[in-house]
Amino acid sequence: MGKASRKKKAREAASAALEGVAVDSEARGQGEEAMVRLLRSNQPGRLSLAGAYVHGYVALWQAQQETEPYWFQEIDPLDALFLGTAWPRRFRDGIEFANARDAWLRLLRGTVHEKGVQRFVREAVLASEELGLPVDDYELMLALIGRLEAAGLDQRRLPRRLLPEESLQGCRAVFGLSADVQLPEPLGTAKKQIRRFWNTTAEESRVDDTPCSVLRSGLHRFAELGLPTEEMSVLLLPALYAALLAKPAEHLAEDLSDHAVAWALAQDEASTLVPVLDILLAAPALELSTTDALGRLFAVPAFTEPIPSSALLWTSSPGLALPRLAFELGIPKVSTLDTEITPDLLDWVGTRNRMHLSAAAREDADPLDEPDEPESAISTPEETSGGWEERREAVRRAVEDKVRKKATETTAAYKQSDSGVERVWNADGSSVVRFSPDTAQGRETQEALMAQLVAFREKFGREPEPHDPLFFDPDEDVPVPLTKEFFDNALLEMAERAAETGIDPALILASRDVGYMVTEENQSMFTMAEVFTFSRAVARHRKAAG
Repeated sequence: MGKASRKKKAREAASAALEGVAVDSEARGQGEEAMVRLLRSNQPGRLSLAGAYVHGYVALWQAQQETEPYWFQEIDPLDALFLGTAWPRRFRDGIEFANARDAWLRLLRGTVHEKGVQRFVREAVLASEELGLPVDDYELMLALIGRLEAAGLDQRRLPRRLLPEESLQGCRAVFGLSADVQLPEPLGTAKKQIRRFWNTTAEESRVDDTPCSVLRSGLHRFAELGLPTEEMSVLLLPALYAALLAKPAEHLAEDLSDHAVAWALAQDEASTLVPVLDILLAAPALELSTTDALGRLFAVPAFTEPIPSSALLWTSSPGLALPRLAFELGIPKVSTLDTEITPDLLDWVGTRNRMHLSAAAREDADPLDEPDEPESAISTPEETSGGWEERREAVRRAVEDKVRKKATETTAAYKQSDSGVERVWNADGSSVVRFSPDTAQGRETQEALMAQLVAFREKFGREPEPHDPLFFDPDEDVPVPLTKEFFDNALLEMAERAAETGIDPALILASRDVGYMVTEENQSMFTMAEVFTFSRAVARHRKAAG
């Protein structure tokens, strides 16, 4: 096994620091007592929300004593709740777990248990705030048990039909497409549309927020790598995903095709984008040509309509559902071991989790061991038999082989931006911002940073330490980072004065919403999904302003 993850180390350090703290000891004792009661009154198949959470917490504890799956280190309370509903069965990996979790949470919408889940999330965040612990800290997760019991979340049992064993049978998010999936037939205008699709060059194409435009951009990128984009339909889904969501460090990663499939299957089955994604998923397995697949895509209205905003985020990792639901409930922030998550950071956190878990999986893999195949959380339905899984696996290997052969050309295809400032993502999910003093923008950035360095020295009379914030609160006597509230208020003030300087206030308000501003100079730092998200926020504020 590889080294313990940064989150596992953080949990161990936090637990050690809590020893002897009275208020947390009391909460811990209440949690332990409630855990015993809930384990006695809840058995697999007869679970309340509180009882399911306890079973999930125990599963995490047991995994710690053994060799836990690497992705268990990212689990938060809402993940533990879902894990408990499927206990004692296991999931193949974190992606299958996360997609099943989200599908299950969607099934609870409109039922009496939806309010219970909402109460669960509120209790978890409130406990985090009151105890001063990250929401995914094990001590917090233990103390939460007592709060859930006191909140009455053990009063109502989940019916068996809503437990994953039954409710997720045949679920697209877990099992993929049905073997008898029906695809639309090409329209009479298909040949003309396909010809126009291929004849539009990368220079001529203005990328809008439709699957058609994004797919064309992704295929142009793959073609620059020498991949046979017009011949192999297996490249269509990875091309769409890579252009829309993947960071540059991921474009040629071994798990690109897996991530593309995970993202496609994660979408709500009610989404208008699903018929588009189903064609992309099915085309290679059904041995459709690229031309045939494109013809069928043009028969789906959603192919030339804006991509739903829900598809612009990565959700197929542990640790992402609780913050997302908390923000829907109006909770402004969620503290985790890694960072304090606010609504504008959901995209960044999703990207980091995805890339970090991929790196952790490779680090923890032992090439000398044959991995055991975990028992799936849900029984495999009959319709997934008949070679469908084998065909999907063959498709995945085909993409990996084709992309890996072109790995040496990565630099040529994804060259450094001409912009003076850019964010560079590493394969493990970390990132750094680099700037070039040879450009005007780079020099401006360098001058601003030097000015902050001088201000730090004048304020505190010393050089900044590695842990010190360079952008600090000027009203504090010790280096304290500026808060999100500070930046939000500053942006509001800028928006109010924007008209005086000839700046569109919608640009400033949009950057406040999403956490970044996209310009011609820095656009290369962002994925298309991020650009679309910012553009839609701008349009929303312009519409609100009349």
